Amino acid sequence: MSSAANQVATRAYFEKLWNRGDLTIIDAIMVPEIKFHYPLGDLFGADALKQYVGTVRAAFPDIRFAITELFGDEDRVAVRWSLSGTQTGSFKGRPPSGVAVNVQGITVVHLTHGKIHEMRVSFDPSRLVGHRPDSK
Repeated sequence: MSSAANQVATRAYFEKLWNRGDLTIIDAIMVPEIKFHYPLGDLFGADALKQYVGTVRAAFPDIRFAITELFGDEDRVAVRWSLSGTQTGSFKGRPPSGVAVNVQGITVVHLTHGKIHEMRVSFDPSRLVGHRPDSK
């Protein structure tokens, strides 16, 4: 696939999956054996990624990714992004804080034949947990 087509698939990952919550896009743009590496662990398989996205969106129902930079060459696409959302649900064992979070990160996507087969995500996970001003 062309670099442009790979960038379209990568953009769909952020816009359709994360921003709209459309889990069906995973089957359209990823291989079933997707490898997802991120600071909180590794996920293997489309079902594991669907479950993770559902968990995050339940904790941050207003989650929104803004792509600040996206570029690619052949089978790799790099994305610099900013995430915003409010933790109104439990996340990683922490109760809802009601605090808005803002996290910046980078994702490198590896595609084969137009399908994402591996993602490497980098961000500071401590920024995902909002703290109320009155908490210690």
